[in-house]
Amino acid sequence: MMHHPGTILATSDLSENSTPALQRAALLAREHGARLELLHVLENFSHEDLPEGSDSGTFLRELTRDCEEALRRQAENSVGPDIPFDCRIETGKDFVTIIRHAREVAANLIVLGAHGSHTVRDLFLGTTPERVIRKGGIPVLTVRGSPRRSYERVLAAIDFSEGSRQALLTALALAPGARLDLLHGYELWGLGRLSMAGGEEKIVPRYHQQIWDHAEKRMDEFLQGIDLAGRKVERHFRSGHPPALISDLAGDLQADLVAMGTEGRSGLPYILIGSVAERVLHQAPCDVLTVRPPGFRFELP
Repeated sequence: MMHHPGTILATSDLSENSTPALQRAALLAREHGARLELLHVLENFSHEDLPEGSDSGTFLRELTRDCEEALRRQAENSVGPDIPFDCRIETGKDFVTIIRHAREVAANLIVLGAHGSHTVRDLFLGTTPERVIRKGGIPVLTVRGSPRRSYERVLAAIDFSEGSRQALLTALALAPGARLDLLHGYELWGLGRLSMAGGEEKIVPRYHQQIWDHAEKRMDEFLQGIDLAGRKVERHFRSGHPPALISDLAGDLQADLVAMGTEGRSGLPYILIGSVAERVLHQAPCDVLTVRPPGFRFELP
């Protein structure tokens, strides 16, 4: 798992909406001395797109050259002259090409923009960031707004899984000077029955306290071996629906980064219901870092 990013891959659709992602990637590259790779994917190119009488090979080369020039112009305005970068134009399915290229350049971090309109297709299949998160084994940073500074306050969602541990470690590496908030969310089951039984006044507070005490103990165990020396750290234990808890607390704290693990389940029920990470991706008011547990690998087509 990444300690400090050696290579950062940032993607662009060549619109202004991609600029915040390039700016954040450049800021991180500057802070960590990382190599910066920029990628634009020509998706769904086919012979039907050719002007009448055009040679496919010549047209694709010219289109690739034009896109590379546009990407370089965008980078020159977004990245700054002090950060060296490489530009690549690839053809193929967007999320597959991003994951494949990230592996080819040994990227430690993929940076994507959280922009774009959501279509019915996105509802069922997911946006590009969601599909890269589901299928790729590399940490993904989804950028929501233009960066003004380094990350100063990080909210890490902790469910005591290996995924959330790796997300915390990655966030600590990306934001070494940031204040850290740790959130463990839980849901209380059976409160309706307790209320009907008339035991709400005495039992519910005790129920809360038992869960709180158990969560405190587990948090202590979870943090063993993680270097938090010199950090401002605050713990939060809250009851409620995890995606709403994470997004609401991020807003209340004015966090500029949420970090969380994702198990990356797949299948139709998962696509329709959505994971906690993907719901936070839509709801959070700030950038979101998602990290897989070790050992995940999607076989690319």
